[in-house]
Amino acid sequence: MPVHEIILFAASEAFADDPVDTLKNSREFFSKVDGCYSIHGGVSEEVKNGLVVISWESYEHHQAIKKLEGFPQILGLAPIFGQGDPTKVYHVNFAESPDAAIAMNVTEVLTLTLKDGKTKEDLSEPMAVLASKLTVGDRCAKPLAWGETREAPGRVFFLFLGWETSQKLFEAISQRSYEDFLCDLSAIVDIRMLRVSFKKVF
Repeated sequence: MPVHEIILFAASEAFADDPVDTLKNSREFFSKVDGCYSIHGGVSEEVKNGLVVISWESYEHHQAIKKLEGFPQILGLAPIFGQGDPTKVYHVNFAESPDAAIAMNVTEVLTLTLKDGKTKEDLSEPMAVLASKLTVGDRCAKPLAWGETREAPGRVFFLFLGWETSQKLFEAISQRSYEDFLCDLSAIVDIRMLRVSFKKVF
C-alpha cells in the first residue's frame, strides 16, 4: 500500500532559499532506490518550517533503506536542517493520494490531533462535508487527501489541500461555510496549519 513520508523540521537558510538545490544529493540517492516514487520540498509561509514529502510504493520499501550501509548519512538530508524545533517524521496512508494537492501552487498542510474522547469516526463526517464543499469547480485539488499516521494511529492525522492560487484559497476560507467547518472541526481535533509551495525534487 502506498505511503507518504512527511518530514517536518526547522529549515536551514540554504533549504529556505532553494529546496531543490539543497536536496540535490538526496535526489541522486532516492531516484535510484527501489520503491521511491517522488520527493517534494518546501518552506511554510507562516514560519520557517521545512517540509519534505517522500512518496513510497510501500512502508516496507522505506524501511529497507535503513539496512543500507552508511544510513542515514547516505540520504543526503543533512543540509536541509537548521536550528529550532525538533524534527518530526510521520508515515501516512492516505485514503486518496495527496499528489494532486502537492502539485498545486499552494498547499495547505494540516496536522490534526484528536481531542480526548474523540475518534476517527468523529472526524470522518466533517471530512466528507469538507470534500463536498471545497472540491466543487476549480477551488481545490481533487480528491481531498487525508489519512492517519502510522506513528500515532487513531490519534494524529494529516490533511492536504491544494490550491491554484493563494487568492482562491483566501476566497474559500473567507466564506461562512468554511468558518463553520473549522469551528466544528476544532471541537474534534487540535489543528496545526501550514501553507507551502512545494517544489518537485524528482
